[in-house]
Amino acid sequence: MDLDLVFFGTSGSVPTAQRAPSALLVRRGSERLLFDCAEGTQRQMLRSTVGLVELREVFLTHYHADHYLGLPGMLKTFALRGREVDLTIYGPPGLVHLFSSLKRIFGKLTYQVRLEEIEAGDVLERDGYNLTTFAPAHGVSAVGYAFVEGPRPGRFDVEAADALGVDPPERGLLQRGESIELEDGTWAAATGAEGRPGR
Repeated sequence: MDLDLVFFGTSGSVPTAQRAPSALLVRRGSERLLFDCAEGTQRQMLRSTVGLVELREVFLTHYHADHYLGLPGMLKTFALRGREVDLTIYGPPGLVHLFSSLKRIFGKLTYQVRLEEIEAGDVLERDGYNLTTFAPAHGVSAVGYAFVEGPRPGRFDVEAADALGVDPPERGLLQRGESIELEDGTWAAATGAEGRPGR
């Protein structure tokens, strides 16, 4: 499963001519998880090869303005594009209060926004990984997020499969540790396919 990070902003509290404030996108397979959404995040997304994707989840670390100020504009842009897919926003306690104030800025939306207040020690279970929250030392109510995958299948030996005449559909079975019957009636089982640790 592909996994990469796209940094939309790495500056401190104030944007510079070359750097935007905090925003990070985690891409895992077809999933897109946005962590923080500073001023200018949607523009940074549009300038990148990612584009302004239909995010399903946004994760806020804390409520200093340089970590959420881009949200009202992005939420409104989604609505102006006719978005209908629900969006869930996670953040430490205070998220509901923050959004009661921000609602005056972005107004009525064409989709549902769900707000989930979380605390250090909460675990958000996903398919193949968890987001585990922790308390960073930041001087304000904040949560950090650890992206933790479970063990992954071992590396698949394509040359050995070719030598045995194993067709692609059966290769997946072997990689998952199952045995398959070959054309000559013999059985092949995965060997040396210890799982790899998650990332």
